[in-house]
Amino acid sequence: MVPSESSEHKKIKDLISTRLSEWTGASLDEYPSSGHELDVFAVTPDGVSIYVEIIWSPTSRNFHRDMSMIQQSDANVKIVVGSPRILSKEDYLREFSKIAISQRRIGVAMHGELIDGTRIIEDVHYLETEFKEIVLSLIKQVESQAKITPRQKWITPPEIPHGDEKEEQLLSNLFPVREHPLTIFSAPTKARVDLDVFRQLGAKIISYPFVLKSKKIYTFDNLRKISSPFRPIISTENIAEERVSEWIDKSDMRNDLIRLYNLLLREFCLNRGMYYDKDHRRFVCLLENDKDNIFTWRAGSKFVRRKVAKRVYGKEGDLLYCRHYAAHLRFIFIDNDLFLKIEPTITFTRDGYHTFRLSKLASLMSRWLPRQYNSSYLLTVRFWAKYLSKLDVVISIPAGEQKIEVAATPVVTQMNVGIAEEAVLLAKSRKRKNTRNEEVA
Repeated sequence: MVPSESSEHKKIKDLISTRLSEWTGASLDEYPSSGHELDVFAVTPDGVSIYVEIIWSPTSRNFHRDMSMIQQSDANVKIVVGSPRILSKEDYLREFSKIAISQRRIGVAMHGELIDGTRIIEDVHYLETEFKEIVLSLIKQVESQAKITPRQKWITPPEIPHGDEKEEQLLSNLFPVREHPLTIFSAPTKARVDLDVFRQLGAKIISYPFVLKSKKIYTFDNLRKISSPFRPIISTENIAEERVSEWIDKSDMRNDLIRLYNLLLREFCLNRGMYYDKDHRRFVCLLENDKDNIFTWRAGSKFVRRKVAKRVYGKEGDLLYCRHYAAHLRFIFIDNDLFLKIEPTITFTRDGYHTFRLSKLASLMSRWLPRQYNSSYLLTVRFWAKYLSKLDVVISIPAGEQKIEVAATPVVTQMNVGIAEEAVLLAKSRKRKNTRNEEVA
């Protein structure tokens, strides 16, 4: 069932419909393209069909339904408007970017960024200048290429491109765990929820990851040692040691094990100088003493510098915002093999610490994230491995007297099909980056 339109959705539809008629003389129509009723569909006197889709509900089902409609539509010009909540979701932005690229490849004049719907409602100047220019430039593109598609009931789908025959090495964002703890310590406790532990032992206990289950506390900290901070809340006569391998073999215990590993990872990242954003479950690089945070490493014969937290100023020297490298980091099991998964992203703050309101953040995110194509995304994944490992060949995460060791080189697989042109573009990208002292993601 398609959700009813919100007041904002209807207002944007009315504004765009009215302006399309004024700007282009287009006739408006609720046109059922491929069996779907589109938000705004207009046809200019010269026959250029314009489709504007407005995505306001942030649900995954709604977003992917509208993405499907965009791909199925036979319009010449396609524009997508989103709500701030849509524009703040990184996975939506990347999915949209891929679809925009694929649509352009088959000759559709499609705007490559999601447009912020709140700007259309609140900023008349933006609607009459920037948005108008987007619409007219796309129409001009279609007219100049003589790619006007007559409205018809049946259309011939574009030929599906085939991959090139070539040996290709695919690098993933999964990093194999070489070594992990063999033993988990447990002991009976009267604590039943995490808050009980923090109340009795203080905030410092966050540095010692633990799990409460079945009236016991589980941790990698050696509970037998008198120096263990958990001693005041456990039964010291009933301390036990359990094998990690046994936890891996049982699904419910494996989930608790992953939780412990991810808590260790969080503590490791906090000690690395990062901030954990609980709302988005990501780690964020911070400014260093209120200045740009620069990470430097040697790549071949050159030194590469990357600003992992950067202040961005306006023409008058005023601070516009701070851009921060961020990443979703977590351990996962694939079968019985353990991996660290790295998903890079970026975020923005007003001053290095305080976040923007959702609409402003969404606008900045939509401007930056679609630029992360495969090659730059891969480079950023590899950067994070260098950053976490402190330029070592492994990422070493303490686990009490034990440790988790993650290879700083990602999992690689071989393919006999690929895109020949992509290798050339990646080579050019690397060459361009190596000619500069600083990389900008």
